[in-house]
Amino acid sequence: MGLLKKVSLALFVSVAMLATASTAMAKPAGKIENATPAETAIAIDETLAQSKLTLAAITDGTDKETVMEMFKTTKQLAKKIESTVTYMLREKSLGKLSKARTAYNHGDLKEAEAQMIEANESFELLSKTYNNF
Repeated sequence: MGLLKKVSLALFVSVAMLATASTAMAKPAGKIENATPAETAIAIDETLAQSKLTLAAITDGTDKETVMEMFKTTKQLAKKIESTVTYMLREKSLGKLSKARTAYNHGDLKEAEAQMIEANESFELLSKTYNNF
Protein backbone atom coordinates (compact mmCIF):
# COMPACT_ATOMS: atom_id res chain seq x y z
CA MET A 1 0.00 0.00 0.00
CA GLY A 2 2.85 2.39 0.84
CA LEU A 3 4.52 1.64 -2.49
CA LEU A 4 1.27 2.40 -4.35
CA LYS A 5 1.00 5.79 -2.63
CA LYS A 6 4.61 6.68 -3.53
CA VAL A 7 4.18 5.66 -7.17
CA SER A 8 0.91 7.56 -7.52
CA LEU A 9 2.45 10.67 -5.95
CA ALA A 10 5.47 10.46 -8.26
CA LEU A 11 3.17 10.00 -11.26
CA PHE A 12 1.05 13.00 -10.22
CA VAL A 13 4.11 15.24 -9.82
CA SER A 14 5.51 14.12 -13.19
CA VAL A 15 2.27 14.83 -15.01
CA ALA A 16 1.93 18.21 -13.29
CA MET A 17 5.47 19.19 -14.31
CA LEU A 18 4.91 18.14 -17.92
CA ALA A 19 1.65 20.08 -18.11
CA THR A 20 3.13 23.33 -16.78
CA ALA A 21 6.42 23.16 -18.69
CA SER A 22 4.79 23.63 -22.09
CA THR A 23 2.74 26.63 -20.97
CA ALA A 24 5.72 28.23 -19.25
CA MET A 25 7.81 28.02 -22.40
CA ALA A 26 5.10 29.25 -24.77
CA LYS A 27 5.52 32.54 -26.66
CA PRO A 28 3.52 35.55 -25.46
CA ALA A 29 0.04 35.96 -26.88
CA GLY A 30 0.02 37.74 -30.21
CA LYS A 31 3.74 37.32 -30.84
CA ILE A 32 4.26 34.84 -33.66
CA GLU A 33 7.90 35.31 -34.66
CA ASN A 34 10.71 37.85 -34.67
CA ALA A 35 11.17 40.25 -37.56
CA THR A 36 13.72 39.46 -40.23
CA PRO A 37 16.51 41.95 -40.98
CA ALA A 38 14.68 43.01 -44.15
CA GLU A 39 11.45 43.65 -42.21
CA THR A 40 13.39 45.66 -39.63
CA ALA A 41 14.97 47.80 -42.36
CA ILE A 42 11.54 48.43 -43.87
CA ALA A 43 10.13 49.36 -40.45
CA ILE A 44 12.98 51.84 -39.91
CA ASP A 45 12.42 53.46 -43.31
CA GLU A 46 8.64 53.68 -42.78
CA THR A 47 9.12 55.20 -39.32
CA LEU A 48 11.58 57.79 -40.62
CA ALA A 49 9.26 58.75 -43.48
CA GLN A 50 6.24 59.03 -41.14
CA SER A 51 8.30 61.08 -38.68
CA LYS A 52 9.18 63.55 -41.43
CA LEU A 53 5.52 63.76 -42.47
CA THR A 54 4.55 64.49 -38.87
CA LEU A 55 7.12 67.29 -38.66
CA ALA A 56 5.83 68.74 -41.93
CA ALA A 57 2.26 68.61 -40.61
CA ILE A 58 3.29 70.51 -37.47
CA THR A 59 5.07 73.24 -39.44
CA ASP A 60 2.26 73.53 -42.02
CA GLY A 61 -0.38 74.10 -39.36
CA THR A 62 -2.44 70.98 -40.07
CA ASP A 63 -5.45 70.49 -37.80
CA LYS A 64 -4.78 69.09 -34.34
CA GLU A 65 -6.72 65.84 -34.75
CA THR A 66 -4.76 64.86 -37.86
CA VAL A 67 -1.40 65.68 -36.29
CA MET A 68 -2.23 63.71 -33.15
CA GLU A 69 -3.14 60.73 -35.32
CA MET A 70 0.20 61.13 -37.14
CA PHE A 71 2.04 61.05 -33.81
CA LYS A 72 0.23 57.82 -32.98
CA THR A 73 1.07 56.28 -36.36
CA THR A 74 4.74 57.22 -36.00
CA LYS A 75 4.88 55.62 -32.57
CA GLN A 76 3.20 52.42 -33.79
CA LEU A 77 5.59 52.14 -36.73
CA ALA A 78 8.58 52.65 -34.43
CA LYS A 79 7.41 49.79 -32.24
CA LYS A 80 7.87 47.44 -35.22
CA ILE A 81 11.62 48.08 -35.16
CA GLU A 82 13.04 44.90 -33.62
CA SER A 83 16.80 45.13 -33.36
CA THR A 84 19.00 44.81 -30.32
CA VAL A 85 21.56 47.03 -32.05
CA THR A 86 19.20 49.98 -32.20
CA TYR A 87 17.01 49.34 -29.15
CA MET A 88 18.40 52.21 -27.06
CA LEU A 89 18.23 54.65 -29.99
CA ARG A 90 14.64 53.61 -30.65
CA GLU A 91 13.69 54.26 -27.04
CA LYS A 92 15.46 57.64 -27.09
CA SER A 93 13.64 58.56 -30.31
CA LEU A 94 10.30 57.50 -28.88
CA GLY A 95 10.98 59.65 -25.81
CA LYS A 96 11.59 62.70 -27.99
CA LEU A 97 8.50 61.87 -30.02
CA SER A 98 6.49 61.69 -26.80
CA LYS A 99 7.82 65.08 -25.66
CA ALA A 100 6.89 66.57 -29.04
CA ARG A 101 3.39 65.11 -28.79
CA THR A 102 2.93 66.46 -25.26
CA ALA A 103 4.14 69.93 -26.26
CA TYR A 104 1.87 69.92 -29.30
CA ASN A 105 -1.07 68.76 -27.22
CA HIS A 106 -0.49 71.67 -24.82
CA GLY A 107 -0.36 74.15 -27.71
CA ASP A 108 3.40 74.86 -27.64
CA LEU A 109 4.10 74.59 -31.37
CA LYS A 110 7.70 75.86 -31.19
CA GLU A 111 8.66 73.27 -28.56
CA ALA A 112 6.80 70.53 -30.45
CA GLU A 113 8.64 71.42 -33.64
CA ALA A 114 12.01 71.49 -31.87
CA GLN A 115 11.38 68.11 -30.21
CA MET A 116 10.17 66.63 -33.49
CA ILE A 117 13.33 67.82 -35.26
CA GLU A 118 15.37 66.07 -32.56
CA ALA A 119 13.22 62.94 -32.95
CA ASN A 120 13.83 62.99 -36.73
CA GLU A 121 17.58 63.32 -36.18
CA SER A 122 17.44 60.45 -33.72
CA PHE A 123 15.50 58.25 -36.17
CA GLU A 124 18.05 59.10 -38.89
CA LEU A 125 20.89 58.11 -36.54
CA LEU A 126 19.02 54.87 -35.80
CA SER A 127 18.76 54.18 -39.53
CA LYS A 128 22.46 54.86 -40.10
CA THR A 129 23.43 52.71 -37.11
CA TYR A 130 21.33 49.79 -38.30
CA ASN A 131 22.51 50.04 -41.91
CA ASN A 132 26.18 50.26 -40.88
CA PHE A 133 25.90 47.23 -38.59
